[in-house]
Amino acid sequence: MTYNSRPKGDDFLILSRFTTKLGKRHWALMGALMLLFCLVMPQWASAHAYIVQASPGENELVATAPERLTLEFNESLQTAFFDIKITGPDGTQADDGNVHVDEDRPHILETGLRTGLGNGTYAVNWKAVSADGHPIQGAYVFHIGEPSGAPAGLADLTSGSGQVGGPLKWILSLTDWIQYLGLSVILGTLAFLLFRIAPASMAREPLEVPRSYRLLWISYGAASVAALISLPLNTLYESGVSIGEFSWALMGSALKLTSFGQIWMVQILIVMLLAVTILSGYDRDRSLRIRIWSSYGSLVLVLGWLFTHAMTGHPAAAEQRALAISMDFVHLIGAAFWIGALTAMAVCLPPLADKLPSTVRGEVYWTAIRRFTAWGIGAVAALVATGIYSSLIILPAPILTSLFTTSYGLVLIAKVVLLVVMLVLAWRHARMARASSGNRLAGSLKAELIAGAVVLALAAVLTHLSPGQPAAAGPYKEVQTTDDGTTITLQVSPNRTGENQFKVDVKKPDGTTVNDLEQITLSLTHLDMDMGIYEITIPKNDTGVYEAEEYISMPGRWNIKVHLLTRSLDSLDTEFEIDTANP
Repeated sequence: MTYNSRPKGDDFLILSRFTTKLGKRHWALMGALMLLFCLVMPQWASAHAYIVQASPGENELVATAPERLTLEFNESLQTAFFDIKITGPDGTQADDGNVHVDEDRPHILETGLRTGLGNGTYAVNWKAVSADGHPIQGAYVFHIGEPSGAPAGLADLTSGSGQVGGPLKWILSLTDWIQYLGLSVILGTLAFLLFRIAPASMAREPLEVPRSYRLLWISYGAASVAALISLPLNTLYESGVSIGEFSWALMGSALKLTSFGQIWMVQILIVMLLAVTILSGYDRDRSLRIRIWSSYGSLVLVLGWLFTHAMTGHPAAAEQRALAISMDFVHLIGAAFWIGALTAMAVCLPPLADKLPSTVRGEVYWTAIRRFTAWGIGAVAALVATGIYSSLIILPAPILTSLFTTSYGLVLIAKVVLLVVMLVLAWRHARMARASSGNRLAGSLKAELIAGAVVLALAAVLTHLSPGQPAAAGPYKEVQTTDDGTTITLQVSPNRTGENQFKVDVKKPDGTTVNDLEQITLSLTHLDMDMGIYEITIPKNDTGVYEAEEYISMPGRWNIKVHLLTRSLDSLDTEFEIDTANP
């Protein structure tokens, strides 16, 4: 039996001109994409929302009670699931309940204050949903007249935040992964059939390749179910309520007032239309022309589904929003095609190869891999270019530091390593196929496919990670040595937003404790947000142990300047940098 690796012309009569033009043009398209990346410099931006100005600000002392409290963020907020609660020194509510996002300035969140407020320290607890769909929250204090100590209620939000959102982030990552995987397999299978990647001898028609029909429907079913349940899950995540507090009214608010809810409705429309086009593509009562164009319709719908995912991630909050979303869309297409086409080859090629003599089985794989490679090179180039671009606009500066010190950066590194593994396996495929090692090649394809599935899982995790979140936040302890040999040790525990214990230990060059300090002042400055300077004063004592209980209002990198004043009026100064996480 002789296996003919060249496609039969009449098998692909309708597609021949169209796919030939695509094959000639894909290099030009790839070059245009690379040129676009080189010419358009990304604007550096932080991909997580934060307060740039608050009035009254953190630890600010005002002479008289203000009429309202205003929080200004670096990006727009969603008009749902926001709140500001202000608690007075006696634990009573100090805000008037009229919390709203400014219609003309959607990056402003504000509330009015009740009249007749007395002097003392007031706690502000706030929460909101950023433009990219991530819930954010924080707490701080301000003072009217004179401070009165930390009021009751300051820890309510900070200590309880994330209790529902924490596990929900992983569940949402799982549903996103299922959608990515399902859409990738649909896209890759359709490309395998329509773009002449499948060897012509596999079937009389491109849509009769063994196992392709079942593969499409399994992938469609998994992605559709994941899309359906994503709305209630996102509603729980963004609103911050418990499962017991969940209601249809909340889900209605998510549909009407959040970007995810509106995009979800588009996804469900695509789900319904895609079922029709897949059925039409395999309806034997229809002509081959209609079936093929129905399959092209399925391809367009899958691309539309992927585009909705690009609109709900970190790029949605970028300064160059349209460009960032477009680049993320191209990134998703490249990954989906690569992993999906691999799946189609791993599932659909073995039934044909097993029927052939062992001497020609490798030729089946070689034909498919040779055709896939022409498209695969373009997919890899798109992945690299758009991946670099996205990293530049998402990771906080300095980029290299963020890569190795944040959870987002470490997951991104793992994703890149796996992509390199996939490239090495792809190189092995070509060598095996040329040597007609059909059985070994099938196993190698499955290995690359597993790596690709993990890559998609990491991509889903990245969607729900804050780029600035420290990778391993925990109790902080660091020692600095001054010019005269004095050692200053700073401990911050638990080093999370909310109440923390600040402990300073000072020792002389001979190792004895310094216990003649008059005062210790800690000046906290956020390195990523313009929040002013928050000062903590630790009074003198005779024990040599200097500590205080104070609040850290926001996660991220903080600079702490330590100023020591001795009883002889000598001073010592040093600085520390800590990474603080949410609870």
